[in-house]
Amino acid sequence: MKQKIEYDNLIPINAYLWCPKPYLQPLHFHSSLEMGYCLEGKGQFVFENKQYKVSKGDVFIVNNTELHIAQSAQHDPSRYIFVNFDPSLFLEEDERLLLPFAYRSERFENHIAAGTSLAQKIGSLIQQIYEELNAKAEGYITISRCKLLELGVTLLRHYRTAFSNEQWLKMSKSQREIKEMMIFVKERFLEPLQLTDVAAHLGWSSARTSRLFKEHTGSSFLNYITQLRISEARKQLVTNLDSIANISFSSGFQSLASFYRAFNSVVGMSPQEYRKQFGVKQLF
Repeated sequence: MKQKIEYDNLIPINAYLWCPKPYLQPLHFHSSLEMGYCLEGKGQFVFENKQYKVSKGDVFIVNNTELHIAQSAQHDPSRYIFVNFDPSLFLEEDERLLLPFAYRSERFENHIAAGTSLAQKIGSLIQQIYEELNAKAEGYITISRCKLLELGVTLLRHYRTAFSNEQWLKMSKSQREIKEMMIFVKERFLEPLQLTDVAAHLGWSSARTSRLFKEHTGSSFLNYITQLRISEARKQLVTNLDSIANISFSSGFQSLASFYRAFNSVVGMSPQEYRKQFGVKQLF
């Protein structure tokens, strides 16, 4: 089951407390990357073909394709801080930061045990991100992003030893290709961009482009482009007084009807309602 992640901040990152149920719920995945830190209690963390016992101080790493779910112990329920974030936050800074998440499920150790210096460092950074995003003090977005990047570097250095040089070079090449693909899409999404355009730019087949796009983003090419365009439209709706039609076309949509359908589907309200509810004051 795919879980839809909505981001509550100006950059695509969330941090929240969560207490798993004491029974096993359906496994899910999502397009975001995820790190979980167990604050208290016991339970288990279940992946497609792996299962880990959980105790206070444990850390778990989850990519955007692997099915997973956490479960609390019946008489000692667990409580976590989870951080979800879009892969683009790492991709824009240094594509190598995504390498710890570019794993094959059956070969990867998602669990970082409590009591290790690594788990303590990661747990502390996760807590700091949670506190910053919830307090929303001056500069909280900047410091949260910096701490997330520090998390990424910490994981990169840890997991580097788990791969041979040959595997590492192959994975690094793959991430560079993905970065080129995503940069091209980000630069061209306001145009009538098709999957075939991306494939032609990279010299790949459409099938390969579609597969890698899905693996990296957890979304189809069309859905991802739509999300980018909706995000651009939301920004314009609260920062200028242009007509809805002009915003629709300047956000990359080819017709007003398709814009309204997509906006209502993604945001849950019309563009007019969104502008009225949020307005310019939300950004300044």
